[in-house]
Amino acid sequence: MEYEVRHIAQEELEAFRRCLGLAFGHDYDPEHLERGRKIFEFDRNMAAFDGGNIVGTCGIFSTEMAVPGGNLPVAAVTMVTVAPTHRRRGVASGLMRRQLEHVRERGESIAILWASESSIYGRFGYGVAIEMEVTHIPRVHSARRTDLARPGGAVRLLSENEARALLPDLHESIRRQFPGELRRTPPWWDVRICSDPKEFRDGFTANHYLLYEGAAGPEGFARYRIKAAWDEWQPKGVVRVGDFFAATADATVALWDYLFGIDLIETIDMEVGGTPDPVIAMLADPRRARRSRTDAIWLRIVDVEAALSGRLLGCEGRLVLEVEDTFLDGVGGTFDLEGGPAGAVCRRTTASADVHLGIESLGTLFLGAGNLDQLARVGRVTGTAESLARAQAMLGWWRAPHCQEHF
Repeated sequence: MEYEVRHIAQEELEAFRRCLGLAFGHDYDPEHLERGRKIFEFDRNMAAFDGGNIVGTCGIFSTEMAVPGGNLPVAAVTMVTVAPTHRRRGVASGLMRRQLEHVRERGESIAILWASESSIYGRFGYGVAIEMEVTHIPRVHSARRTDLARPGGAVRLLSENEARALLPDLHESIRRQFPGELRRTPPWWDVRICSDPKEFRDGFTANHYLLYEGAAGPEGFARYRIKAAWDEWQPKGVVRVGDFFAATADATVALWDYLFGIDLIETIDMEVGGTPDPVIAMLADPRRARRSRTDAIWLRIVDVEAALSGRLLGCEGRLVLEVEDTFLDGVGGTFDLEGGPAGAVCRRTTASADVHLGIESLGTLFLGAGNLDQLARVGRVTGTAESLARAQAMLGWWRAPHCQEHF
């Protein structure tokens, strides 16, 4: 059965949110809806309709993402649901196809998302481009290595008003250094970062904002919460780190020194850490940190030429890629990629391919952290040993991608 898929009107927002809440197990909350209007883009959010009823949803936040050596506009996909009454009827496929066509029409070459289930999005051409580590560090084992230089700057706490004034520009300057990190618009800062409803804190305090300043000015910041707890008169508190952006080694060390020094704390949790997070390299006893890795950002390319021309390459070289896309017409083909650390150009070509891969695998490799050998060992990427080694070197990047933004 074909379902109508279209953008929603203002008066359909409540029905959209009710469908979303039903699928994710949330109660409909009018106050939450009103807060969300500030960042809700009606021309980017779609629904599937059965008659007059919404039976599927999907949305996009328009933003930019740091890529190796550059910055590209991206569609941050969110709110993807299908009503329980309409599962396994092609609703999700219809929504995803129309949404990806819309992304391409808007001139964006990339869509990204966090997957609620890892079995869903590969068939739509998304590949895991960023992994994350959830890290729990016992404070008693948080001593740092003695060979690390002592930072020369200072750490201070910010009020919420100071944070709103200082952190957006600092975040923008730092996040561009880290592939995968996203631009935050002023409404995003207001609604998703600084807005702090108590019901969403899970028993933790309001946000605390921490700034590190070196000789030349601000170099990093962290945002964290605390949950107090006691057991038989012993403190069992938890620090949960929500943001950690540092442009220098001094900022990294100083901010973590502060977080490890908070009294009445048993554990420091970093829930969107890197793979591995730099904090592990600070610890004198790193095995004591409990770490678990999982998928984070899934990436879907809708314009191969624009995407690959928009990033730098890990080394000088030329590579012909044959990319298969079985879901979205007009994306796949054969592409000549040439360039290096100073720039790259990707064009369609009729030349014979060096490497063959699907659009999902190209998404996995795009930000520079994908393990091409792992994909080749199971046949998802094919080519000669020489061409695969060249592809890994060219598509790789010296800094692992990371994304601290939930959407």
